[in-house]
Amino acid sequence: LIAPYYHRSLIRNGIKKAGPVTKPRRVKLTKSEAAQIIDCSRMILVRNLREIDPISFTAPNLISYYQLPGGIAIALMGMVTERRHPIDCYMGYMVFKNGLPVAYAGSWILFNSARIGLNVFPEYRGGEAKYIFDQVLQLHAQVYHLKRFTVDPYQLGKENSDGIRSGAFWVYYKAGFRPVQMEQREMAAAEEQKIRSVPGYRSSAGVLKKMAGSRMELILHKNPVRFDATDLSRAYAAILIKKYKTDRILAEKETVKKLADILNIKNYHETNLSFVLKNWALLLLYHKKKLQQNSGLRKALKSIFLLKAGDSEEMYIKAMQQDQGLRKLVEGLISSSR
Repeated sequence: LIAPYYHRSLIRNGIKKAGPVTKPRRVKLTKSEAAQIIDCSRMILVRNLREIDPISFTAPNLISYYQLPGGIAIALMGMVTERRHPIDCYMGYMVFKNGLPVAYAGSWILFNSARIGLNVFPEYRGGEAKYIFDQVLQLHAQVYHLKRFTVDPYQLGKENSDGIRSGAFWVYYKAGFRPVQMEQREMAAAEEQKIRSVPGYRSSAGVLKKMAGSRMELILHKNPVRFDATDLSRAYAAILIKKYKTDRILAEKETVKKLADILNIKNYHETNLSFVLKNWALLLLYHKKKLQQNSGLRKALKSIFLLKAGDSEEMYIKAMQQDQGLRKLVEGLISSSR
């Protein structure tokens, strides 16, 4: 699996300056090789007192491994069915440089947009972080057909001292991300100008904390989804308050079977499928008439939920991206809850 890369200096710039964009090469793994990647990934996280679910709860058949330029290889990891999120897809990744683990994180994919993070292990910070992150973004965009990335404030340093110490904000900024809120966007532009014009200038911890107060986003292509699962959770909470006075147990009891009947899902009692339906039912039944009048949407939703409860996350992602009816319905839910 290892293709050693020899070079005299670090690749500190991004992909475009380091060379042409190269299509990642997927390497077919044996079950033993995939298991070795999992063991290595878990061990390096334990040694750094870290853990993320997609690496803790993955399996050899859920690993895909890609070789990229500059000695970089990335393992993408899905979660076993019983640990999956019901709405978005929480995927993990581990980055290797000449076979050694150098960075990791996860992505939360919904339609053609993904929240994403990057954690470079302390021994490799200050080196090729920008180049590594460019590779991570390029791979995710190509494999999952993404048009937009976002970063949560925690990844930037909000209530996260490690993010402040590592200067995480600037890693994302240099990769093309920009704050969503205008205050942080203007502050970042002013700081960037100071860095360029004042020799040795570095943003203070206080400034970094302020800039970490906004989500950041990177738009790759036209017509991206401009929301994620956190926005959908707010819509869920608003409907729950309005219709059930925050009684989630009652809401699930009244909506799951109704949705299953509308979609003609007979096995809705099965554990994994029931978990998915419990998290979607309240949202979808808020526009019950639209659902009842659209047979194509009902058919697509049934297929999508069965994929989420039993098949691969990649197939679920693809099915979500192909169904414009569900996207419009979700966009309407989020818009009405704001």
